[in-house]
Amino acid sequence: MDTKPGPAAPPASDASGFSAHVLVDGRFCLDEPIGHGTAAYVWRATDLASLEKVAVKIFSAPLGHVPEGHEALREAAVLRAVANPRVVRMISTGTISHPLSDMQTPYLVLELVPGTNLQRTLATTGVLTSAATARLGLDLASGLGGVHAAGYIHRDVKPSNILLDPKTGAAKITDFGIAVSTLVHNGGAQSYGSLPYLSPEQVRRAPLTSATDIYSLGLVLLECLIGARAFDLPQTESLTVRTVHGPDIPSALPAGWRSLLSAMTSLSPQDRPTAEQCLREVASLRHRLPDSAAA
Repeated sequence: MDTKPGPAAPPASDASGFSAHVLVDGRFCLDEPIGHGTAAYVWRATDLASLEKVAVKIFSAPLGHVPEGHEALREAAVLRAVANPRVVRMISTGTISHPLSDMQTPYLVLELVPGTNLQRTLATTGVLTSAATARLGLDLASGLGGVHAAGYIHRDVKPSNILLDPKTGAAKITDFGIAVSTLVHNGGAQSYGSLPYLSPEQVRRAPLTSATDIYSLGLVLLECLIGARAFDLPQTESLTVRTVHGPDIPSALPAGWRSLLSAMTSLSPQDRPTAEQCLREVASLRHRLPDSAAA
């Protein structure tokens, strides 16, 4: 029997063209790919300065190219401006030479949140308890409050952009690639965001305010409570119906939830609560839960 060791396994790689052991900024050593989206690939990496694990988000287009290069610059700008424990923290940003094209590709180094995202959690659990949803609502309202106070709108609040720490149960908001400043006119011909969570004003391609994030958050919290998307319809119908009326909120939900979610998903942005108001309302609602539910 041949006992000679076989050839070493090739380092982990993904469609980004990068592979394990690549050193980013002389400090962050790529370990393994852990996810990807339309704009970027995410690697688990080791910070050689602290030996802590981090996430390196490498964008899939060179710097300055539309849209991914611009998304990297936008996301970095937002994360520099926002300092909130319920928003994923940025550690470093820069560019790296792509191994296949030698073009400068942007990257972000972010804190690594252990666990999974809310989308995968809901796929497993179906629904969250009222207490767990309230805890989630507190974290997300706090995070969005920080984003809005810094002068930005996330524009893509959805379960896959909410990371959950299994040890603490805390939630963090991530993926600010299409965030926009509240200081610029942001209406236009192209609508950004994810179809199931778009606000009516996003559908109409009207100028947005921070209220658009509140609407999307309301749909996320409703989904947690009922185990289904509020507008899980064919595209055209889904886009049309939300400009006519709010989501169906079951009468079986506690009155506090019905009142808050109705306000958050009002057709009129001016009638929706702010993130700070949502935070107070969810805290009050959580306080009123039965002891067994709040445990």
